[in-house]
Amino acid sequence: MNRRIIPLIMCGGAGTRLWPASREVRPKQFLPLFGPRSTFQGTLLRVAEAALFERPIVITNATYRFMVLEQLAEIGLEADVLLEPMRRDSGPAIAAGAAFAQARDKDAIVLALAADHVVGDTEAFVAACRQGLVAAEAGRIVTFGVQPERAATEYGYISPGETVSGEVRSVVKFVEKPDPVKAAEYIKAGYLWNSGNFMFRASVLLDEYRNVDAASVQAISDAVTKAGRDRRCAAQARPPAARTSGPARPASA
Repeated sequence: MNRRIIPLIMCGGAGTRLWPASREVRPKQFLPLFGPRSTFQGTLLRVAEAALFERPIVITNATYRFMVLEQLAEIGLEADVLLEPMRRDSGPAIAAGAAFAQARDKDAIVLALAADHVVGDTEAFVAACRQGLVAAEAGRIVTFGVQPERAATEYGYISPGETVSGEVRSVVKFVEKPDPVKAAEYIKAGYLWNSGNFMFRASVLLDEYRNVDAASVQAISDAVTKAGRDRRCAAQARPPAARTSGPARPASA
């Protein structure tokens, strides 16, 4: 397998749920909450294996651009930094990153990751990425489930189906954050927590998005194409008209 994965790190959130430690001027993804490095830096280091991962794309906003560049420099890594002119939440951010990745490589495989997650077992994470890459190359959109430790009500859940390949299973359905009774039922039924991290061929993701909201995809793609550039950040998009969309195991939809 020669194809490598382009990590897309989503790093524009305000982190308000961890106030007062996390504030608008320095949100949680840039804080050393679980050791000497920030979760943003930890995310970057998890996808630093050159044999599997390409140069990452970091999508953030102008407010955090210098924090992104400083923290990249601290760990000796480089990335293409895509700046959003305004927050549009995860859907448009992922679409913008996919469009940018596709401009680098028309057959790009993208791994969309949140910058504020903590992963204790990097080897298991990388192994899951290798498994997921097989399914993503075949045109599937891969999501990563987490084996539940308790009947949590703050996470969404995935119902896994038949085996696709290796450890990859199809997705029967996604369910949003349940009440405690439903969460306990999901645990007994073998559901996984939904990590909110995805792997996909950029073209497949954009086609699927286009099927439900073509106008947003066009606006996002135009913004990326017409983005300005400077010597420190790869691209700074102009405001799009897009609307807001609302150990790991890979699964595929």
